[in-house]
Order: sequence, then C-alpha cells, then structure tokens
Amino acid sequence: MKPFAFGNLAIGGMSFAALIAPAHAADMVPLYKVPPAAVSWSGCYLGGDAGAAWSSQDVSNSAPLGLDQAGVVGTINGAGAIVGGYGGCNLQWSPAWVIGIEGDFSGAHLGGTANAANLFASGAAAPTGGIAWTGHLDSVATVRARVGYVWTPNVLFFLTGGAAWGRSSYNASDVFAGGCPACATATFNATSSGYVVGGGVDWAVWDNNWIVRMEYLYHSLAGASASAVFQPPLTGVAASPAWKDVVVQTARLGLSYKF
Repeated sequence: MKPFAFGNLAIGGMSFAALIAPAHAADMVPLYKVPPAAVSWSGCYLGGDAGAAWSSQDVSNSAPLGLDQAGVVGTINGAGAIVGGYGGCNLQWSPAWVIGIEGDFSGAHLGGTANAANLFASGAAAPTGGIAWTGHLDSVATVRARVGYVWTPNVLFFLTGGAAWGRSSYNASDVFAGGCPACATATFNATSSGYVVGGGVDWAVWDNNWIVRMEYLYHSLAGASASAVFQPPLTGVAASPAWKDVVVQTARLGLSYKF
C-alpha cells in the first residue's frame, strides 16, 4: 500500500489545507491591539495647583548721622504653602515641539521677621533698643511663555519664563537707646514686579483632556523702602528701613482640563 498524505487530500479540485485555512484564521487571537489616538497638546486649559514655597529677602536699616546709630543688616526667610490657579493655551507646531502662553495667580503667606541689635555709630552695642523688619508676600501672579518637548505622546517636558508681580506687607521698628518715645515705625503694603523662570512636566495620564503637572518656579520680585518716623511727642524721620529683592521658589502639583 502506498503512503497516504493527508495534507495533500483534494476534494473537488481544492486541497484540504486550503479548506481549513479560512476557519483557522478566523479563530486566531490578534497578536496586537490598535494603538490609541495620539495626544494633541494644542488647545486651551484651566487648572488648579498647590505646593510648597520658600522665600528669602535681605534687609537693611540706617539712621541720620545725628542720631548716633549704626546701620545694620539682616535676612528674612520664610516657608509655607502656596495654592492657586492657572490657565493658558498651547500650540503643537510639530510632532515634537509645543509653544504656549500661560498665566497664574497664587495666594501665600511667605516671610517673617528679622532682628538686629541696636549699635551706636562707633559700632559699640547700645544698652537697650533694637531693630526689627517684617515682610510677608501675600500673593504672586505671573504671565509666562512656554516651550515644550513631547517626550512621549502623553508626556510633555517644558521650560517657562516671563513677568511676575507680588503683593507684600511690610513693617519696621527701630528702638533707640533709652526706648520709646525714642522709637520709630513704618507700616505699608506694596505691589512689586520682577521675573520668573522654571520648568516641569505635563502628563496626560487619563485621556486627551485631563493633564497632571509637576512644576518648579523661581521668582525674583523688587523690594521696597520706607521712612520710619518718630512717635509723638518726637517728630521727624528716625530711620530708613529697606527690603531688597525677594526671591521665591515654588514646587507645585497641578491638575488642569484642556478644552
């Protein structure tokens, strides 16, 4: 008997292998899934953020020569929470690059008080008195340009920079030897301007609309100066306190919705 080759069996001019091939192909599980649509970074968005902030501001104080008081310096350091909102628009002008503009506003209470000893003009320590400066940054706002690089379809690394504004409250106290009424104070609020630079990462973690953000910003805002006047019954300018530029650093986590 000759060997029988099952694979070569022909039925009506068609091979058995050709008959079973379509059925076998229909039962096969696909080896891959169709990839989801790529994220588009173009569009406008609104979001909120929260994080931590740190501030540092050098201060100084000087008095007229006739009051026998040396000039002194100090530094106000602060740390605390920062909470706010942001919004902007992006344009994905190539598959890898995104440009945009963004604005944000945040509330904070950064700063504190610095103290210095009361010194005679000769540099010797006075028996009583002292100088204190207080400064608190209550809010900060920015308008910034952004340039981003699409690391993966849903991850965008970006750099940012622009103009910044801050609202601060200030107070200074200068107590001369002998104490009040030989003392002077100055209290005021001021809005200052400066610049901001930073960077971070945006992550379209769920879909094309919800975007998680991690961001670091460095702000430099102009300081302020004042004239501290004697308390009654004394009159006249007793000292000139000054607050130098304030540096504010923030690390924030945000969530926005892209329209």
